[in-house]
Amino acid sequence: MSSLSPLAERLVTARKGRRQAAYAPSLLPVDNAAAYAVQAEVAGALGTIPAGWKVGLIPGGGAFGAPILACDLMTSGATYGLAPDMGGVKVEAELAVRLARDLPPRPGKPYTRADILDAVGEVFVGIELVATRFNNVEDAPFAAKLADNFNNGAYVVGGGTKTFKAIDLSQIRCRLSVDGEITNDRLGGHGDSDPLVPVVAWASAQCDLLGGLKAGQFITTGTLNVPVALDRAARLEASLEGVGTVSVAVVMRG
Repeated sequence: MSSLSPLAERLVTARKGRRQAAYAPSLLPVDNAAAYAVQAEVAGALGTIPAGWKVGLIPGGGAFGAPILACDLMTSGATYGLAPDMGGVKVEAELAVRLARDLPPRPGKPYTRADILDAVGEVFVGIELVATRFNNVEDAPFAAKLADNFNNGAYVVGGGTKTFKAIDLSQIRCRLSVDGEITNDRLGGHGDSDPLVPVVAWASAQCDLLGGLKAGQFITTGTLNVPVALDRAARLEASLEGVGTVSVAVVMRG
């Protein structure tokens, strides 16, 4: 008999089988703390650890964090295999920060934007391939999506810079193309204007069960473009002006 919780077992099975599974109300974590426990269960069952984190603000207040697992990490120029039963992906070009030192939880002493910048050694451009493990994700409440690493399918790390403190992170030009067709070309575009807003919020509120924010890990800050739905083979390229470029080839695999 599996020692995993029912939700963790369903997520692990879907991942290993490269196919989506059904969400059912009986699987709903009782709260966000239970969702973080499922994140840790899934990572343990897959024998992997967080390489980075995706973070955001929770509607109504608070912040969330979800691990980007080492098994889901790729570098620019890589190939991502999309199986027919995986339900496709959504493509997001994002700004990420890599930590030069740990940011441990410190209850009662929230982190400031200056604290975060002091802990960052590099900023870089990435492409997130957003993919849910649920074939009826529209029925899945927030806590279920959080347990599923907030729909992270894969993350592609691109070029970056260590000389970033003079850059206005809210006004970087972001370009994204799909098979050479430009789908995004604009300044800024982050939902919170300043991409570091959710990073500061999660650093101050972090409550995961995977060890927290560690030196060498990265934090991706959220999409700079309207997500592009993709269910076919394609070549993706993105750039952040003054930061770097990133590319990935999506191919169809059985």
